[in-house]
Amino acid sequence: MNPAGIILVLSALAAPAAAPETSGNVAVLSKARGLLMGGKYAEAAAIYKSLAATGPAAPLGLARCYAAEGKLSEAREILTRALESLPKPSPIYAPLHSELARLAFERGDYDEAKTQADKAVKLDDGQLPARYVLAELHRVAGRLDEAEQGYAALIRYYNEQDVEDAESLRWIGLAAARYAGWNRLHNQFKFLVNELYPDALKLDPAFWPAHYDAGNLFLEKHNRADAAREIQAGLELNPGAAELHVAKAELAAAARDFEQAASSIDRAIEINPKLLDARLAKADLALANFDVPGSLKLLEETALPLNPLSEETLGRVAACYVLLDGPPKPGQQTRFSKLVKSVTDRNPHAGDFFSTLASALESRNKFLLAKRFFAKAIEVMPREVGPRSSLGLLAMRTAEEDDAKRWLDKAFTIDPFNVRVKNTLEVLDVLDSMKTLETEHAVIKYDGKRDELLARYVAKHIDAIYPEMCGQFGYKPPGKPLLEIFSSAKGHGGHQWFSVRLVGLPYVGTVAACTGCMVAMASPNEMEGPMRFNWARVVKHELVHVITLQQTHFNIPHWYTEGLAVLSEGGPRPPSWNEMLLERVPAGKIFNLGTINFGFIRPKKCDDRQMAYCQAELYVEFMLSRWGPGKQRKLLAAYADGMDTPEAIKHALGITIEEFERRYLAYLGKLVDGMSALKHPSKASLAELSKAHRDQPENAGAAAELAYAYLRRGAKKEAGETAEKAIRLKPKEQLATYVIARLRLEEGKAQEAVELLEGSLDREAPQPNALNLLAGLKLKAEQYDEAARLYALGERLDPINRKWTKALGRAYLLADNQEKLAETLSRLAAFDPDHITVRKKLAEMALKGRDYAAAAKWARQAVEIDVMDAGLHRMLAEALAGEHNYEAAIEELDVAIELDPREPYLRYALADAYIQTNRPAEARKVLEELLELKPDYPGAELMLEEVKDQPKN
Repeated sequence: MNPAGIILVLSALAAPAAAPETSGNVAVLSKARGLLMGGKYAEAAAIYKSLAATGPAAPLGLARCYAAEGKLSEAREILTRALESLPKPSPIYAPLHSELARLAFERGDYDEAKTQADKAVKLDDGQLPARYVLAELHRVAGRLDEAEQGYAALIRYYNEQDVEDAESLRWIGLAAARYAGWNRLHNQFKFLVNELYPDALKLDPAFWPAHYDAGNLFLEKHNRADAAREIQAGLELNPGAAELHVAKAELAAAARDFEQAASSIDRAIEINPKLLDARLAKADLALANFDVPGSLKLLEETALPLNPLSEETLGRVAACYVLLDGPPKPGQQTRFSKLVKSVTDRNPHAGDFFSTLASALESRNKFLLAKRFFAKAIEVMPREVGPRSSLGLLAMRTAEEDDAKRWLDKAFTIDPFNVRVKNTLEVLDVLDSMKTLETEHAVIKYDGKRDELLARYVAKHIDAIYPEMCGQFGYKPPGKPLLEIFSSAKGHGGHQWFSVRLVGLPYVGTVAACTGCMVAMASPNEMEGPMRFNWARVVKHELVHVITLQQTHFNIPHWYTEGLAVLSEGGPRPPSWNEMLLERVPAGKIFNLGTINFGFIRPKKCDDRQMAYCQAELYVEFMLSRWGPGKQRKLLAAYADGMDTPEAIKHALGITIEEFERRYLAYLGKLVDGMSALKHPSKASLAELSKAHRDQPENAGAAAELAYAYLRRGAKKEAGETAEKAIRLKPKEQLATYVIARLRLEEGKAQEAVELLEGSLDREAPQPNALNLLAGLKLKAEQYDEAARLYALGERLDPINRKWTKALGRAYLLADNQEKLAETLSRLAAFDPDHITVRKKLAEMALKGRDYAAAAKWARQAVEIDVMDAGLHRMLAEALAGEHNYEAAIEELDVAIELDPREPYLRYALADAYIQTNRPAEARKVLEELLELKPDYPGAELMLEEVKDQPKN
């Protein structure tokens, strides 16, 4: 970040060549300074202009007013003119040279910066801004020893003198932060944020740069809470400080709130269009939006003109070159290689350049290249700790945990205040305490005390599905996928550890995620109630990401890997997705391939992310239905070759992306048209419905809609009157009849309500509210068959609405229609892959009906939601035994006994399974255990007698 210039103590500035400063002038200058510090630049500038002849404070203040708004040429002109008007150099004008040095350094004019800084120091050795610039000039030229000496000199100045102005403390703080990082003096961080910057604010409560610098230190350490506090405190002092708005944008981007980030960046540019940090942040946002050409254009047109030598800018430019031109090859002359040479020729220790390059590449999942350039940053600039932290965190993403620990240990020793590093090292400690299960197709880490059983079942699941998945996509990753399952440890829940494993911070909102090289998951054993999830489904979803990300060298766009992953789960679309489609497709409020990725990373509405998942799956479904699975692989290959989406679509499908989108929209339209034949009440406001009724007083439908709106608001009188009018216009208007029926029910006239509804219901096109109410009244009257017929009608005509299926199931349950109940519950289960209760019920019903295949299916699916439920394993074992699959039944009974060792029936069933597999010795052992547990268990003695004399197998 660029340091903002702040006015020095005014009493020290009095030019003998100008009119002497009077007490009145000092007061006016103090007022101007207050306006400047508060961001009221125009008002401050007007005062400084009126005091131009009173000494150096006025031109210095005026120049800073201009600079704060990006008027850099005007600022330099004011300072230069003031110096040229002097008959001879004067120490009290040294601050003007310092300011010129700072401005020159920020625009990359290093020769001019040195000239002006030398003049300032020659006139006044206490010019700390100039001395800091001189140290920075050494740093950007690679003269690290000289730079370090310069930073140390500023620290000595602080130690040897009483520093009594806030700005001087600021330059000392910047030097101390750099010196501490280079020399591993991590305690300086505490000193800066707890003493130096608070001291600056004590000297000058309006000195917002103290908050800004402290906020930046916290941002570097990924301490978002304290960073936010400092940034907000600074903005309260100066809402017009563009630097603070950039810092606020950086904080928002770290939390993936890109809308807030964009707003803060725009505000910063509005205040100061020539603030380099704001322009870099704008380019970073374009890169985060998958717009590499746009990012490069912003860098070349808006950032490089401000400072063509900035390593932070050039590192981003280099990353764009790599992303657009492909990875650099040894000896190849490219714009990338030329840029690297020009930077390293100027500064052989260009660590900032390589670190910035690596960070940008990592953000686009170019892990191997990012690793290479982080390592290069460490090589050329070993004094900096940042690249070590970044390399260690990157190694976590690529599942190289030993390397991660090595780098992060080094980084933490140097800087123990980096929150992500500290958290990640704690995760590594947790991982060290985990057990490892390696199978033919996976490596699983888990909590040996809590998740042993879960790990065994997950391993079995992966080994069963992974080969088929690799065959489906035509690619097998070179290494076994790593899955880490996190449970509570060290006082924190498994979900927190899962989140920290992924990003170093406990903020991830899902239960599982994939980096492309590994999968992390919060243990489902810690989830309760509606938080429970089908771990088998989730694991399969994430394994699709492992395969497709590696298959395409991480070039696959977010929408395609998610679409493939969701489709792999199987089952129908969730009802909520269908409801979104019904609402958004006709309104044109859907994503296209140019915007869908923002639905995942920058949702503007609460349902945008779910809509993105829904559309991603539908894009894949559409391609499969139109072109078949072969084109799926061809599209993956196109992404692997580095094509962007328009090129990939053209290559794989033979049509332009515009034609593809046109056909996709037609596909969506046809899909939505077939979703529901029922017309639900309007969602328009009461005012809109009132207007529609006034405009069409003879329209029965408009009157009915208004009556329904009145009813929902509790305006019963108006609802009844309007509904009666609708019925006069159209005697069997169903929605109006529903309103009247509801009012009759409140009057206790249930039979009249039923008669009204029966008389008006159109069974070819029923109004859903009326149909549901009539069905509910029939159910209450114990007319279960009629209620079921009505609910079945609703389900057939409105299949996306799960309420009909639920109600139908209730009707069949009350009617004791087991066959129909099982069919209905099966449909409910398909709608909700995480619903364990319905699966338990289906397994119980299937066992009772001796449908062992169905019982095994539903019990197995329930186990995939709660592997720790002994009853589920018992049911699964009974189903498997019913299918004569005794070996598998034995495995399930062993698990059930492990979970519920005091339940005698489990040992009895296990003994029987051993007998069925001709293993009498095992049967005898189990029966003896059973009789020790429960001596009088029915049939146990008899069974033991039967196997006593059987030979050992």
